[in-house]
Amino acid sequence: MNSEHSHDQRRLEQRALRISGFGALSLAVLGISFALLSGSEAILLDGLFSTLGCFMALMTLHVSRLVRRPDDEVFQFGYAHFAPLMNVLKSSVMVVLCIFALLSAISTLRAGGQSMAVGSAMLYALIASLIGLGLFIYLKKVAAHTGSALVSLDAKAAQVDMFLSAAVLVSFALGWLSVGTSLEIYLDYLDPAVVAVLCMVSLPIPLKVLWDNGREALLLAPDPQLQQSVINQIESAIEGLDIRDHRIRMLKLGNVLAVTLHLMPDDRTELEGISELDRIRRDIGHSLDSLDLEVGIDVIFVADMKLAR
Repeated sequence: MNSEHSHDQRRLEQRALRISGFGALSLAVLGISFALLSGSEAILLDGLFSTLGCFMALMTLHVSRLVRRPDDEVFQFGYAHFAPLMNVLKSSVMVVLCIFALLSAISTLRAGGQSMAVGSAMLYALIASLIGLGLFIYLKKVAAHTGSALVSLDAKAAQVDMFLSAAVLVSFALGWLSVGTSLEIYLDYLDPAVVAVLCMVSLPIPLKVLWDNGREALLLAPDPQLQQSVINQIESAIEGLDIRDHRIRMLKLGNVLAVTLHLMPDDRTELEGISELDRIRRDIGHSLDSLDLEVGIDVIFVADMKLAR
């Protein structure tokens, strides 16, 4: 990616993270206020998710600036690893919150449920659903455009919030319709039942984020599809060279892809000095420009492939 394009993407990422934080703050205030008015644990859960999102958005905004810093004496390989670490933290807290809310809902169901104001709950759910939908569409679009792992996680969090609010809206609308019917006796069970179902439905999303970013934080190999794409492009770039053997290693940290390539030239290869080696390195580096990632590649020439182990 050229520097101007990269700068535009960074600005767009920062703006998206700020909007995400403001949206989470609005939903948090809205959710907790309506939870106090209606007595709904489902709305309280939604508000807690938004409160968590607000605090995490502030941390994410700082991390998004941090990962752009050049390497220094403390972090000699840069700050890119802070992105997956941040996502691991955020998704871990979301998992804990889901499990805690699920256990609380089960306890409430066993205790006979609880009464609540269905009307105010429906009003909140409608407003929160519309805000969540707008945030999700915007953040997903920005994540696709910038390739930002941080914005992508915020989009997933907005998606969870949107589904929570929409499910609350549908459930409480059904509860409102049951008033005055034979089903009204079950109304006190509606709120904790909604919380339990939403927790079980939402839990796989942060668990997947935790798994994917945990792999990056543990420095495991990237997604096989990305690996194959990198391998194909590098092998295409060196196809015209007299290379007897090569080895490719790679590591993905957030939006940064680090590649180490060992090349073993054929004995008959004639090189015109270091400038020729640098030209080969540049050509190989340009072959990865199509990736929507910040790629750093080290090309190492060896006469003995044992040195590549």
